[in-house]
Amino acid sequence: MPFKLNQNTNWRLNFYLIFSGQFMSGLTTMIVQYAFMWYITDVLKSATALSLSTLMMFLPWIFLAPMAGVVIDRWSKKAIMVGMDLLAALVAIIISVTIGQFAGGALLTLLLVAMLTRAITQVFQQPTLNTIVPAIVPEAQLTKANGQIQTLQSLTAIIAPGLSAVLFGIMPMQWIILLDVIGAVFGSLTVLLAYVPQTLPQAEDVSFFHNMRLGVRELMQHRGIFQYSVLSLIAIMFIMPGASLYPLMTTQHFGGTIGQAGIVETVWSVGSLLGGLFISIWGAGKNRFVAIFSSLVVMGATFSIFGLLPSNQRGFWIFAGLNIFAGFGLAFMNSPFMAIVQERIKPEMMGRVMSVLMALTNIGAPIGLMFAGPLADQFGIAQLFILAGVATLITAGVALLLPAVRQIDKK
Repeated sequence: MPFKLNQNTNWRLNFYLIFSGQFMSGLTTMIVQYAFMWYITDVLKSATALSLSTLMMFLPWIFLAPMAGVVIDRWSKKAIMVGMDLLAALVAIIISVTIGQFAGGALLTLLLVAMLTRAITQVFQQPTLNTIVPAIVPEAQLTKANGQIQTLQSLTAIIAPGLSAVLFGIMPMQWIILLDVIGAVFGSLTVLLAYVPQTLPQAEDVSFFHNMRLGVRELMQHRGIFQYSVLSLIAIMFIMPGASLYPLMTTQHFGGTIGQAGIVETVWSVGSLLGGLFISIWGAGKNRFVAIFSSLVVMGATFSIFGLLPSNQRGFWIFAGLNIFAGFGLAFMNSPFMAIVQERIKPEMMGRVMSVLMALTNIGAPIGLMFAGPLADQFGIAQLFILAGVATLITAGVALLLPAVRQIDKK
């Protein structure tokens, strides 16, 4: 009889099996995505092109996320996870085979299509993972479990930029893309072996739009969660465009190299890893709002400082070093809030609410990215960072003034 976990399995073994597969799948995906970014930065040297590539990764979250939530609540979670991984593998094979036939603008278009397709699979996979966690992890362990997930994601982000930069220098792009196939297969196998409980299906067969309305209604019943989601949308609208232009900030503003751009991404991820480790060991405190508020302040302050640094190598190394604090703050912006949501929302509504939440928090990035590239090309990248930092600090102030957000951790 083949090895397979069941409902009697220790939850930790089940949890670590699933997320070891997601670690490998996420690592190979990020290596490929960074390779695309290095190409755009090295060849096109355009903030607009770099913003477009990031925009492709966010658009599906706006248009497909609410529908994805309905699918997650009604279909097999294993089937969704495995199906999306296999779709990503198929697309990677097609792109790898055809990429050598394109050049210049046509190649950029192909890369944008590849990023868009991978983002579509993530729209279904990420909310599915977020609904699996509260189904297999005891409620008392949710904050620490989410901290461990943040740690794995940060570890992925630490390894991927540097490894991708090395591979970009020594391997053809088509071979790098095929790494995504290996990760997708490994991720699928671990999900197939794990035990994933299913949510009971609804008695009535209702439309997708009705289900989406149910998700929005459930979210709005939790005023603090809803209001913070809107504030998060605003913060991401300013933070994400700046973060997407890190490679150009390094190469154009500071006069650095692709290798140094990889260092910055790695330092950010080390900070996020440390934040995730802190949460997974000690949690986020008795009042998790304090952690969330502090993260917004740290993010706003560091981004403001980035824009004021001198455009030389001394400024670059300060920029790189400060990113450890920005990454640390990001961990506390995400994990405590996700644990609060998982504790408050009913299991049968979790998929719909998670997808609506992700659509809300991700809609800000495309809005910001539509303006960020042209503004950075026109006025300079440094000014964009100052704007992002000040706007995030204002968002933190608004969060402090809203009673429902201040009391978000009180049942």
